Amino acid sequence: MKDILSSRKVLFALICCFTAIAAVDALLPGRIFFPDENFYIGEACSIAETGSLVGYGFYRAFGMPLTGMIYSIFYKLFGGGAVFIRSVRIFQAFLHILTAIGGASIAYSIFKNRCTALIVLFAVIVYPSLLAYQATTMSETIFTFFLVWGMAFLYMWRGGCDKIFVAAVFTMMLSLYTKAVITTLIPVLIAARSLFVTDSWRERVKYTLISCVLFIVCVTPWWIRNWSVFGEFVPFTTSASWNLYLGNNPVNKHVGVDWNTDVDLEKVREIHALNDELLISKAFSEEAKSYIMANKAEFVRNAWLKFKRFWNFQSNYEGDKYSLAFRLYNLSLLLSWGIACPLGLFSVFLSRKKWKELLPIFLLVLYYTFIHIVVIASLRYRLPIEPFFIILGADCLTRLRSGSMPFSHPNCP
Repeated sequence: MKDILSSRKVLFALICCFTAIAAVDALLPGRIFFPDENFYIGEACSIAETGSLVGYGFYRAFGMPLTGMIYSIFYKLFGGGAVFIRSVRIFQAFLHILTAIGGASIAYSIFKNRCTALIVLFAVIVYPSLLAYQATTMSETIFTFFLVWGMAFLYMWRGGCDKIFVAAVFTMMLSLYTKAVITTLIPVLIAARSLFVTDSWRERVKYTLISCVLFIVCVTPWWIRNWSVFGEFVPFTTSASWNLYLGNNPVNKHVGVDWNTDVDLEKVREIHALNDELLISKAFSEEAKSYIMANKAEFVRNAWLKFKRFWNFQSNYEGDKYSLAFRLYNLSLLLSWGIACPLGLFSVFLSRKKWKELLPIFLLVLYYTFIHIVVIASLRYRLPIEPFFIILGADCLTRLRSGSMPFSHPNCP
């Protein structure tokens, strides 16, 4: 990987890419594009002005805090408004380039091939969905950055490289502090990687247990903070039950993700009338669990529908499907996910003898799929695993280029 980044041509190309993306980010209107952006801006404002973490109204643990903490730096520097939004975008343009470098590092660690790493490097940079979200103030870019680099350190880890091991756990913990999606998956990924790193079961158990200890050490400050705020144990966020209810209630027959149409609005108003963050969270959770237990066959049917939504090659949007914006979005999906997914899956078949080395990626993808067929499914939630399909798919392209499918391939000149 050092050989790639030491190339002046590659570095110059990366600088040009960053400059172009940052320039577009700065020229875009200085406003938000998605309602959810208000949450992260609100957190940044709360942290910068009061030092407390408050997102929506009185909610104090609605989401994990790291995105708001990072954005609060820009809020303090530039205040609110257009300059703040544009500064966050430019920062995320830089993270986007670093994410591409992390993806290339993973590819080089697995396939030991310069051409494959270069394909990943520039494919991630121009990938439409990743480009789109880095131009917002959502948490996707920051989360994907930490997740990819956590996996990159995991793949750099070799026997005896304890500093890299700690860096892998710590970086993945930062992704957890951005979004609570991976919850307790980190020790599982460490255990999976240890199958390749060492042949000793004692060493494998040792590293898995150490990762559990590091996980607890890293997440304990959040647990302590939540206990001081709520007076009881809140492991991650209070919003998880909201999504569980949204995806599992009697009104949502088409497994949509719209709070205006896919829930019983009267029931939602009744729950919100409790006016207490924990009571609201528990009420949503109980409603969802009751529905699942009473409608097991429908839950399985809905899980299949969510699976199709999550892996869809076109937008799940149910509005005007003949509009220019919708057609362009579908075209971008076909030219990105429509290429990365089939190539990635084919690469899994070609590299099946590398299953131990690829196991962490397999588990990450399977876990993400499982979580979102239980809760809610959206193309937005699939975004963090798409770079890993680019990594796998790049190996296919390298093999095709060298004419060595499905055997070994030389490096690019």
